[in-house]
Amino acid sequence: MRRALILLVVCSALFSAPAAAVWVRLVAIGPNYAQLEINQSTVRTLRPGDDTPEGVRLLALTASHAEVQANGITQKLALGQKMAPMALLQADTRGHYLTEATINGRRTRAVVDTGATGVSLNRSEAERLGIAWQSGRQVTMQTAAGNRPGYVVTLDSVQVGSIVLRQVDAVISSQPDAPAITLLGMSFLGRVEMKQQGNQLLLMQLR
Repeated sequence: MRRALILLVVCSALFSAPAAAVWVRLVAIGPNYAQLEINQSTVRTLRPGDDTPEGVRLLALTASHAEVQANGITQKLALGQKMAPMALLQADTRGHYLTEATINGRRTRAVVDTGATGVSLNRSEAERLGIAWQSGRQVTMQTAAGNRPGYVVTLDSVQVGSIVLRQVDAVISSQPDAPAITLLGMSFLGRVEMKQQGNQLLLMQLR
């Protein structure tokens, strides 16, 4: 977990629409100020309590660390360390990682599924989220009940925690109730870094 410098993280609520992801790196510490590189392009000098236009706040400073708030999380950074949009998921009693995701600006319950090629939704949930699945490319899905038609679409955005990914492939089942819950498959998970620690799973957005 980037050497356990993450203070713990969790947004009190997910946004109803995707927010811009911010990457932050601590490049210098001075007397009562820190210099932060934001989105690998802009270096800003901040004093404790200062905010940047990108939504980054410097909370506190020590001689060796800066406590920074961005993407709805708080993290202590040492010199050269980076922070990225992330989500920390807790396993349930069956070992499944359930979370709230926001797809195209609307919320849905989802479960991490590394065995699924893409994000997968049933027809009823897709319609509730306003996804025009009928215009997708038809494919054959293998299910416990046999082969069923599905439709491949591209989602405008998928957000989990402070991670926001755009143009994410998804498969919509023609069945109204299967899968029973939205599956976060590899079209999403393949674009994040995953670190499992005990019964927690940390997802960090890749640049």
